[in-house]
Amino acid sequence: MRKEDTQRRLLAYLKPHRWVLAVGLFCAALTSAIDASLAKFIKSVVDSMLDGRVGHLNFMCAAVVVVFIIKGIFSFGQNYFLSLTANSVVSRLREEIFAHLHTLSLSFFNRRRTGAIMSVLTNDVQAIQNAAMSLRQMISDPLTILVSLALLFYMNWRLSLIAIFFLPFMALTISRIGKRIRKISHTVQSMLAEVTNIIEETVAGVRVVKTFAAEHHEISRFRTENQQTLKAVMRGVRRSAQLRPLIEFIGAFGIALVMYVGGNMVAHTVHTQHLMVEQFNRLHPGMPVPDAVRNYVEPGGLTAGALIAFLFLLDNVARAVGSLGSFVSMRSQALAAASRIFEEVLDVEPEVKELPNAVELPSIEGHIRFENVSFRYSPDSPLVLRNIDFEVRPGEVVAIVGRSGAGKSTLVDLIPRFYDPTAGRVLIDGIDVRTVKLQSLRRQIGVVPQETWLFAGTLRDNIAYGRRDATDEEIMEAARAANASFIEGMEHGLDTIVGDRGIRLSGGEKQRIAIARAILMNPRILILDEATSSLDASSEALVQEALEHLMRGRTTLVIAHRLSTIINADRILAMQDGCIVEMGSHQELMDAGGYYARLYETQLKGFE
Repeated sequence: MRKEDTQRRLLAYLKPHRWVLAVGLFCAALTSAIDASLAKFIKSVVDSMLDGRVGHLNFMCAAVVVVFIIKGIFSFGQNYFLSLTANSVVSRLREEIFAHLHTLSLSFFNRRRTGAIMSVLTNDVQAIQNAAMSLRQMISDPLTILVSLALLFYMNWRLSLIAIFFLPFMALTISRIGKRIRKISHTVQSMLAEVTNIIEETVAGVRVVKTFAAEHHEISRFRTENQQTLKAVMRGVRRSAQLRPLIEFIGAFGIALVMYVGGNMVAHTVHTQHLMVEQFNRLHPGMPVPDAVRNYVEPGGLTAGALIAFLFLLDNVARAVGSLGSFVSMRSQALAAASRIFEEVLDVEPEVKELPNAVELPSIEGHIRFENVSFRYSPDSPLVLRNIDFEVRPGEVVAIVGRSGAGKSTLVDLIPRFYDPTAGRVLIDGIDVRTVKLQSLRRQIGVVPQETWLFAGTLRDNIAYGRRDATDEEIMEAARAANASFIEGMEHGLDTIVGDRGIRLSGGEKQRIAIARAILMNPRILILDEATSSLDASSEALVQEALEHLMRGRTTLVIAHRLSTIINADRILAMQDGCIVEMGSHQELMDAGGYYARLYETQLKGFE
């Protein structure tokens, strides 16, 4: 993405906060004007001291105190309102990323590592926040430069031309180094994503790491990646560190030249004033010398106070330009991070989209129909499903069996539209699932997966995840139906914290919580994806009993690992290499002596 496009899109986030930004800009403009006006006070104070005007000196000193009080008020407004704008923009961006992630299809998450996604929400957003917090600097520094330059030309245009001669060289330096910093920053953000990947992966798999005594390996792997990231960061730091000294070095030539020329102009003014006083004394001996003669300045001339004030303003410009150089470094990092955010998340379109004219799916009976469905995960990948054609009648229990990789899970994932078919249609009660609103579809489908995911909240939060308005009575009724009555024996009952991913519960307990969650949803269609395959015998018996209660009166598709658990299914679909090779009841398929019978007999022998 071009830098200009990235910058334009970032600036668009300021629009909702334009009035707050306007107040901040107003305060910043007044603060810069007051800063620049101090030059006038400096000129008056210095010239008053040299001329011996004590009364005027006292007035100017008192005025400076008042000016600084006023400046403090506007400085507070500038900092507060511009910081409010910056933080609001970053907060909105973070929310937009998070919300957009939830609109993306499962295929997006299948192709990306969790750590890379986390890095976008943390490292990349943080880089933008760092630059956003410098919004005050980005606005006040250019204002300071403009106001100070205007006063410089007002005071002495000849010296001003000398001073600004060096500004283009400063701007060129900032631009060239800024481009290099942006390129390095893009590399750094990618490397930080890899570091985050390793952290997320290792923490999530800490049990495996400890089981295989691989702590030193993981530490070494992290250290290697972290050190490479450090080297990349330091390349950017070196570029950033070069920027301000180079700008100050260029500025020093301008200041030195102004001091030389200005000093000679002041010396000429002082010499002229002495000549004027001497001439007046010769012409009017004994008369006091008027101030107009004593303080005479030729047109275009310069007093000592004016030169000091001029140098003060010039220093304001030099410091503001140097400060802008530092901001350019942060801006380059922010643009690199924003480019990653837009390209890798916000510009990614969901593969499963609601049609503009999608309708609410009415309450269904649970009739499912697959019509010549084929599916591949990406255009250049092989077909995972081929010409799938079958139907499931309302209330029917259909089991799907086959070896690993046969396409069982992919097939059932098409029903709630986690993916869309490459060819063919999936119908529920005669309605193509692609024509209905996703939430209305998924609210009527319950899924109990093999690996249960629980959130790190309470048992209540997890069971009522799909129905947050459920009462405690309804939640406990669902829990009892799922054989999860162990909740009643817990000290805090439904308020028991389950820990990260349900770590405080056993595998069987977690699975029964997942079943209770599905029961509370009261779906018409139920998908059980090898829901008992990882449980021991006692846990499996409890879960199986809960599942039988859950399946009662519902259209159910069961992906079975243990074939003994699906003997009583109304029908069984046997899959091989993405195709349905057999279909029928357990007895019919056993009598046929085909693929299913061989699978069943092989599994029986394995248990002997």
